[in-house]
Amino acid sequence: MSDKVNISNDLESRIEQFLSHDVALFVKSLSDLHDRIEPDADPVPNDDFHRRVHEALLRSQLACRALEVELGDHPEAIAAARQRFQAATDALLRHSWFVDHARGRPSGFPGDYEMLLQLYDRKTPAKGLGGYIDLCLVDIPLAQAVRTRLDGVRDFLLRELDRRTGDVRILDVACGPCREFIDWPARSVDRRVDVTAIDSDPRALEYLEQHVVDQIRPAIELAPTRYNALRTRSAAMNRKRFGTFDIIYSVGLCDYLSDEHLEGMLSAWRETLSEGGVMYVAFKDCRKYDKTPYQWHLDWFFLQRTEEDVRDLFARSGFDLEQVELVRDESGIIMNFIHRAAPTRIIRVDDRHAVERADAPRTEPAKDRPTK
Repeated sequence: MSDKVNISNDLESRIEQFLSHDVALFVKSLSDLHDRIEPDADPVPNDDFHRRVHEALLRSQLACRALEVELGDHPEAIAAARQRFQAATDALLRHSWFVDHARGRPSGFPGDYEMLLQLYDRKTPAKGLGGYIDLCLVDIPLAQAVRTRLDGVRDFLLRELDRRTGDVRILDVACGPCREFIDWPARSVDRRVDVTAIDSDPRALEYLEQHVVDQIRPAIELAPTRYNALRTRSAAMNRKRFGTFDIIYSVGLCDYLSDEHLEGMLSAWRETLSEGGVMYVAFKDCRKYDKTPYQWHLDWFFLQRTEEDVRDLFARSGFDLEQVELVRDESGIIMNFIHRAAPTRIIRVDDRHAVERADAPRTEPAKDRPTK
């Protein structure tokens, strides 16, 4: 092997077998298809080329997963095998827009706002063989879950506005393209909604300025803000920089961050809520999808967490788990964890010992808004 890893001769032999048989068969299948498909052809769903490309990708996915299972106790060998697989398949797989974008990382990471936009719209930007690979990748289970995750957060925001009174302040952490604010029903916004959308990617923020801000309802004031999400680990700094919020949410970030980072961030987000505020945080359930095509074919990694892992993370972050609700999306893959801060209490003038909970959460008093 070209990569120097400390593995046994048996494991090295197994990797060589994988490369000479499974990878060679995959490359030959793609190469034959590349020669047969017109380079400027648009992919046609469910035609013979689509079926054959899908079969080749599925066979490759199964072979990669089987090898990884065999090498499970040898992560260095897995990494070396994966690197050699990607080198052997690069020329053909990079005809796909999705593979080229994920491996090329124009924003520094695979799942940037451009990737999300293509997945949201089920676009197949490439043509020829690449277009057919795109057609397959846009419909694998996790890609479908990205779309249902968008539907879920949009529905959540609309429901929260329905149950609240007065102006509402929202913080979107690692906002991406903010497509959840597009195409809201006319009745949805009858008060002022201030949205602070933070992201460290200037290209994403430029997209918001050019394509989102002018399309949302007039009552929504969306402020694209360049700010690193890791800086939200301090509640005191959050309040000083932004004030408090009625809704804090993040749906595309946490699967990329370690528990060490998230413990501080989740705790700080909770402490940045207004009275009666709510947090909404999405994670992927690793038991519900196969990571193989992402890690092997796309070179796209996110941390693998189970429901129990995320619950433990919330507990270590200081949350009362009895106050954390889990709502899964339609795919079952996306876990949306919801925490509500204590609502504003009303004290009756005629009985100061009798306390009622407000029917709807109230926004934070003006004194806790950020100073200009």
